Amino acid sequence: MQNDLSEIESWLRTGAHEAELRAHFGSPLYDELTGLARAAEANLNPFETRRPKVLFLPGMMGSRLSVIENGQPYHVWIDPVDITTGGLSKLKWGSTVVANGTVLAPYFKMYLRLKLAGFDTEFLPYDWRQSPAVSGTALMRQLTKRGLSDVTLVCHSMGGLVARQMAAEDPNRRMVSRVITIGTPNFGSYAPMQVFDLSHGMVRALAAVDLTQDRTDIVKGTLRGFPGLVELLPSSDLRPDQDAFNRKSWPKTALPPQQTALTQAAKAARALPAPDDRFQQIIGVGVLTTIAATANETGFEYMQSQDGDGTVPRDLAEMGTVPRFYAEGKHGRLCNASDVIAATIELAESGATNALPTAPPASAFESLRRTVTSQTLRAEADHDIDTRDETAFAGSFLSREMDPVDTPQTHTQPSAKGYTAEVVRDAALRWRASDTERQTVRQSQAEARPLQAETPERLDAYARRLISQLDAASTTNEARKISRQLEGARRDMVELQGPDLPVIPILERVIGEAEEFLSVMFIKRAVVAARAVGRIVSRDTGRGFGTGFLIAPGVLITNHHVLATALQADRAAVQFRYELEIDSREAQGHTFALDPHRLFYADARLDLAVVAVAPMAEDGAEITEFGFLPLIGVEGKIRKGQPVNIIQHPLAGRKQVVFRDSLLSALPDDPDFVAHYTGDTQPGSSGAPVFSDLWEVIALHHSGVPDETANGQYLTHSGAPWNPLTDPEMRTVVWIANEGIRISRIVRHLEGLPEHLLAQGQPGAHLIEDVLARGRQAARDGTFPAGPIVTERMPDAPFAPSGHTVTLPLQISIGQAAVTAPNRAGSVVSPPRG
Repeated sequence: MQNDLSEIESWLRTGAHEAELRAHFGSPLYDELTGLARAAEANLNPFETRRPKVLFLPGMMGSRLSVIENGQPYHVWIDPVDITTGGLSKLKWGSTVVANGTVLAPYFKMYLRLKLAGFDTEFLPYDWRQSPAVSGTALMRQLTKRGLSDVTLVCHSMGGLVARQMAAEDPNRRMVSRVITIGTPNFGSYAPMQVFDLSHGMVRALAAVDLTQDRTDIVKGTLRGFPGLVELLPSSDLRPDQDAFNRKSWPKTALPPQQTALTQAAKAARALPAPDDRFQQIIGVGVLTTIAATANETGFEYMQSQDGDGTVPRDLAEMGTVPRFYAEGKHGRLCNASDVIAATIELAESGATNALPTAPPASAFESLRRTVTSQTLRAEADHDIDTRDETAFAGSFLSREMDPVDTPQTHTQPSAKGYTAEVVRDAALRWRASDTERQTVRQSQAEARPLQAETPERLDAYARRLISQLDAASTTNEARKISRQLEGARRDMVELQGPDLPVIPILERVIGEAEEFLSVMFIKRAVVAARAVGRIVSRDTGRGFGTGFLIAPGVLITNHHVLATALQADRAAVQFRYELEIDSREAQGHTFALDPHRLFYADARLDLAVVAVAPMAEDGAEITEFGFLPLIGVEGKIRKGQPVNIIQHPLAGRKQVVFRDSLLSALPDDPDFVAHYTGDTQPGSSGAPVFSDLWEVIALHHSGVPDETANGQYLTHSGAPWNPLTDPEMRTVVWIANEGIRISRIVRHLEGLPEHLLAQGQPGAHLIEDVLARGRQAARDGTFPAGPIVTERMPDAPFAPSGHTVTLPLQISIGQAAVTAPNRAGSVVSPPRG
């Protein structure tokens, strides 16, 4: 889309060319941009003489490039039609190229938000093929001619390197007063290495569309000639064991530049001026990122972890003593993330922000690690490239993804926030790795020896947990006698067990009798447990996008991928009793605002978010009426092969319960924090509690496991591969299993949180202490919280005489326009005087 920027803003405000713009941006982003464009226009002050200037530098491949032929510019990057016919080769090194536009989808949201915040904002595109130093010098000449002063530079990715040269050429700070970099690879990235290794997604996407060139042609003939791309290879100073600037370090299967070009690039990267005290960094973390590479005869073996943004490793982004802030998210979507936008605006205004943390989350260091080979990456296919979509060709460099919570929807049907691509991918990886353990469980079930799937230690823990539950539920001498007998048998087994002692038969007796006695609790406890489960909704639109449940009065837990930031939580609420009544009447429920100012904590590795809830709902209901589900940190709440139960809001709709249709099939040792179970859940069930038959929470549901083809494509119900462009919420995907985060591991993680919050000066330590204390009490005495009974208010109905006498708790006082009426519980409430 090559239209003038002001023209596109006008179309967004007026609704013109809606179909074309929706196709270009995607409906969610289009809907948000229309609102921002209209708000920015309405916010303009015609009497304002000067607004603070912000120049936005796009990242690698984010500037549109045109080739000059016969004195005329011909658009090439990104023109999908031209790429189809081999147009990419027009950009080869030596061509006369100009940067005359910006790829809008990854940046337009931040651009409009900056304008709405009062900044005079414009894009500053550059030729990203060039060395950052060359581009920076060229841009400074442009700005000098314009006579600009006191400018803030906001830079994504490679734009931050260009800004380093620009700031160095303005030592007196007359022109550049502040620089904010986002996802900048100050010491390089492994993405260029994967480009020259023919394994990067961008190369695969280009080759899939280009009818005239394959990957080798594209890399050898065009991409490896770009100094800007070569200079982004990982710094040999930080990676001395894998010197990417030495051609001898490359495998024979790769196509790196010639040694002369590599030497020049290494020299230029080292010579780029360091950032000074005008700079502040926003660094992405929490996404599976290549952090190391080892060459072999067939290519590279890449080490990946979550210590980066998917493109730039954290340690290759951090530089010197520059103030740093950390955002969890993918490299290409950082500028569309609400917390990053909020932080950027605050930094541009005052040089300080509380919108992002100043330290990376623990998940960046304690994350899943895996290795992947060049062959595996090369074998991946890029299907269904939308040839209208500019960002489809730039792989991880650019993205139009955004925060679903921020998206105002105009559709009449609610649409759930789906599992994120990273969450599903990692769940599928772990599911495949747990195959041996799941086979053991299946075999024990088939042989009618269900306890054989567990170790004696876990079975003993399970027996002890059953006995504590039996003690708590015992109200007669006979029941207490059974409890004492079972505990005696269990203790004897522990003290006397040896090679001749039949451990499993003894435990079978203990477990069997206890389970039978407690089976009557199933339905009674289910009703209580369901009350504490609610639907996460947007406060602006009322649309649901996840599930959560109370873990103490006024404290809710859900997934990190449902509520990743305090800003998102501040714009969300939880709705309880959004369900069908026993007479099929639709209960509208009670909606409570979330209160991240009292407590908000999120962790990407465990995919959890804990947030405070307002004590009173919009309709006057109190949060204590909905009880809570204690987080019991001890193991042994369930055994493998047993049924699990899930209370959820699938597709963010009305509450549903999956009773005993799911089996706990694996508790993998690596990583030691997930549980696998079969059953039926949908996106929107993210954040639901997973229960044992005694309705103790054993896991926090966070992802489905998709059915896959041999080459890793997700299958749909039609049998075709899943298309993320037409089904971004994964409604058509076949889910064969589920993955949750084990509650024992969540409790272990939360135990250190109060001290952390106090040390960081953040609120909520006492609330977490309350969560832990209630969990410890439930673990110690086996009690199950009953809580009060909630009565749904009946809708208004015509009066029908019944012959019964009804007493209404109504009191009326006549006075100075003061009338009191009953509240929802029957007590008297005085409305405020107006």
